[in-house]
Amino acid sequence: MQYCQGVPNIKATQTSYAVLGLLALKPWTTYELARQSERSLRWFFPRAERAVYLEAKRLVALGWAESTKTATGRRASTVYAITRAGRRALRAWLAAPSAPPQLESEGAIKIFFADQAGTEHLRATVELLAEQTDDALDRLATMAAGAFTFPDRMRTNVLSMRLVSDVHQALADWADWAAGAVDVLDAGDEAAVERQTRETLAVIAGRPARAGTPSNH
Repeated sequence: MQYCQGVPNIKATQTSYAVLGLLALKPWTTYELARQSERSLRWFFPRAERAVYLEAKRLVALGWAESTKTATGRRASTVYAITRAGRRALRAWLAAPSAPPQLESEGAIKIFFADQAGTEHLRATVELLAEQTDDALDRLATMAAGAFTFPDRMRTNVLSMRLVSDVHQALADWADWAAGAVDVLDAGDEAAVERQTRETLAVIAGRPARAGTPSNH
């Protein structure tokens, strides 16, 4: 985050830089920005449409974008374009260290509190997560096999697409395991439940260190 010189009450947010990155590709109206954000950024940085509209105005206030009024027939619109200062700010942000990744999932919250409602609701949540993940993987596969708006960017874009695809595949694999885990809970065999709990904790605790990661021993 950083403040803009001469604009003391306005600071850039992560969303500011996300929208600034889109403006680095080409000028957009706010409607086009929202649609492009929905198509691409939402896979790893979901934001409400209104937030995108507000950020475009914030970028103008920061001096990182400029707006131009246009009209198509009787329909007026505003086109936003990145400025030189905006490109400098974007490059500086790209070079700065990133915040740690965070998982945001309503389903994960419901699973965390599943002991308050019983396995019926837990199973339904796991099944819905599996369906949602399968749908996401199908859409990603369709995108990967289709035409791209900016084909010249795909040599780097494939890295983020692979990241998103791998995350959803991991969720799909987890959902398969979780369905079996719920079966164990449903069976009501306390010894089996305790064994499953111990084995799962052991798997998490025994995660191998990455190559080059210092050992605690």
